[in-house]
Amino acid sequence: MSGSWLRIRDEEKNGGPADTLAVCFAPTGAHGSTFAGWHGRLPHGMALVLVTPPGRGTRVDEEPVVDMAVYADAVVAEVRALAAGRRLVLIGVSLGALLAFEVCRRLLETGVPVARLCVVAGQSPGDFAGSGGEVTLEDARAFATGTGLTDPELLADPEFEEVLLPPIQADLTLAAHYAGRASAAAHVSLRAVWAVEDPHVPEAAVRRWREWTTADCTVLSVEGGHYAHQENPAAVLSACLDGLSRAAGPSRRTVLGSGAAVVSGSVLALGTATAAAPKAAAAQRTAASAAGGGAGGRAFDGDPTDPVELAIAMIRQNTSNPGDGAITLPYARMLEGIFRAAEVATEIVPTPKEGNVHFFARVPAHGGSTRKKPLLLLGHSDVVPAVGDAWTREPFTGEIADGRLYGRGALDMKGVNAAFVAALLRHVRQGTRFDRDIVFWSDCDEEQGPYGVRWLLTEHPDTVEAGAVLTEGGWVLNQRDGRTPMIAALTCNDKRSLLLRLEAASYATHTSKPFGGQAVIRLGEVLEQLGGWRAGIRPNALSRMYFAELARATADPAMAAAIREMLDARTEARRNRAGDTVVRLSDTPELHNAMLRTTLAFTSAKAGYYPSIVPGTATAEFRAAFLPGGDDPGRIVAELRSLIGNRATLTVVGNPGESEEQAVARLRGYLAVLDSSHDTDVFRAWQEAVRQTHPGVRATACQFEAVTSAVPFRERNVPVYGMYPFTVSRDMLKRMHGTDEHIGVEALRQGTETVYQLLARLRAEA
Repeated sequence: MSGSWLRIRDEEKNGGPADTLAVCFAPTGAHGSTFAGWHGRLPHGMALVLVTPPGRGTRVDEEPVVDMAVYADAVVAEVRALAAGRRLVLIGVSLGALLAFEVCRRLLETGVPVARLCVVAGQSPGDFAGSGGEVTLEDARAFATGTGLTDPELLADPEFEEVLLPPIQADLTLAAHYAGRASAAAHVSLRAVWAVEDPHVPEAAVRRWREWTTADCTVLSVEGGHYAHQENPAAVLSACLDGLSRAAGPSRRTVLGSGAAVVSGSVLALGTATAAAPKAAAAQRTAASAAGGGAGGRAFDGDPTDPVELAIAMIRQNTSNPGDGAITLPYARMLEGIFRAAEVATEIVPTPKEGNVHFFARVPAHGGSTRKKPLLLLGHSDVVPAVGDAWTREPFTGEIADGRLYGRGALDMKGVNAAFVAALLRHVRQGTRFDRDIVFWSDCDEEQGPYGVRWLLTEHPDTVEAGAVLTEGGWVLNQRDGRTPMIAALTCNDKRSLLLRLEAASYATHTSKPFGGQAVIRLGEVLEQLGGWRAGIRPNALSRMYFAELARATADPAMAAAIREMLDARTEARRNRAGDTVVRLSDTPELHNAMLRTTLAFTSAKAGYYPSIVPGTATAEFRAAFLPGGDDPGRIVAELRSLIGNRATLTVVGNPGESEEQAVARLRGYLAVLDSSHDTDVFRAWQEAVRQTHPGVRATACQFEAVTSAVPFRERNVPVYGMYPFTVSRDMLKRMHGTDEHIGVEALRQGTETVYQLLARLRAEA
């Protein structure tokens, strides 16, 4: 074995020397090329390390290894030398899962830490007793053709057969002689990934990996077959790596890859077991569908009226949106099973992007007809990715600790979805008869993507006709003691934002000749100045209503006095001074600041392309968010340009083909959409529900500080109301779209009761 087992890829392309190495073990018969679709997709600061065994690829002339211990020991020796203090993630696909596990055990035994072990479409060590017999070339040929691994015409060519079959024979021999049952579990954070269309390794087999770690184990599903790592590289990488990246730079992962490529990788069973596996997997999928899992989804076996159980199951469905839409079909299948078990009609509406779907469930009005249009409970199934910053909790396990439920989407907005579903199904279980249809809609592209609410209302206008909409929005806040509920808000309009780009320019030169006006320095100076900029306090009608109620609700007399002074101010200077005092005294200053003025949020910066060149340009992007009825976007853009002068160029980033004037005009149109009326039976039902679940708490209309999917409805004069029905803290709000996102477990239960009581007030008359 003269060749090197390890090849490192993408290190320089992905930010220079990597602080994290993703060591990848290929399926049966394959080598590093099976991971070709992973190049360029790793988060900043990570590099691929490809395990290349003897007998294939660049080592085709070497004798294959057929002993697990020899294989693992050789890899461990090279990994230890390469790691040099860097963080290790081991990823194994199919047979590679066993190889990664054995390497992981040996590394841990020798004191080398492993941050995470990821096993994809692989059987666990307990499935291997080491009692297999001799594996012949004929076995390898039958294996390759029987699994569809290789085109039979290729195997008919003696030259191809000579190259393809020996590695398969060697790996099948290794698996046949592997006494995995005798191995000890490893103390390592483990991700077990099941491909939902895998005919060879069913979900039950993947779940058995839980027995092979003494630490935490997360089982995730992705779309695709046994070679999902090729068919669906972004989803597999997300399942394996989310929550690990420590770098501040953006992820380089792209959306799901297209079609599968044929490689020499396959399943781990031998002989008749291989032929039977597809039938067993098909039977399992049929049973899962009947039980509610459906094709591509996992059945929910908990109590659907328990919002905590529901929220955990929702969080465990990784619906990360990489920027142009999430893969939501498995999530939708889970919901389909939940509602069908309650005999509620469902519908899944696909979008042009494969796996990207909308989900609907409809509880019909009593008697089947009503003059009242449906109430729509609108949630979104997609979540922002959990990459870029390190979590202290696994983002897709739904872990409960210290009374908090952690996970990506816990707050935004799977916790709300769970409250909607649990409250509605509790009524269904009790036989409640409503005076209108109640429709639950799970939108797939709220965070980013072209196929969200506006697309569906345009392309499928007959799917749902709403009389009113409840979605994400207003908050329930506590008094300063952090325990006593103070005020509940139902939002009736959203802020809207404009993307802006800064570019500072000088000239490029050799790093040996730096100068004072470098582009990066100029950009930093401008960003610092913009970071200190503050728009004037300009509360609109909804914000004035909310803060008037807050002044009555707060137990802090200084806060109440500052609010009254702000609302009564006759001059801009006095209003700004009082408003800044309100923000300073608030327990949630970021929230209340955003409800009172235009804000700037800085999202990215970029400069440099070679280590010995001082770059000639440096850019940054940020969002300016505007209140309806507040500042004019054109005036704010002009003010910011005046502020930065000629030190940088400020441009408006509109839609493709849009001029700055068109982008600003479009934003003005959004800001002109009227507030949703708070003189409706749904709004009053919410107020009555809050009074019952939170006695003494003020319940008021409010301005939302963010953007939701409400605008297309409001443009159609449909009232839309936003609610996060559970109490939140400043820390919880700061972690929205951030690390260690969480909600309170008991707060979720109480918030679900509020939704239940709201729906109870929409009962049909006897």
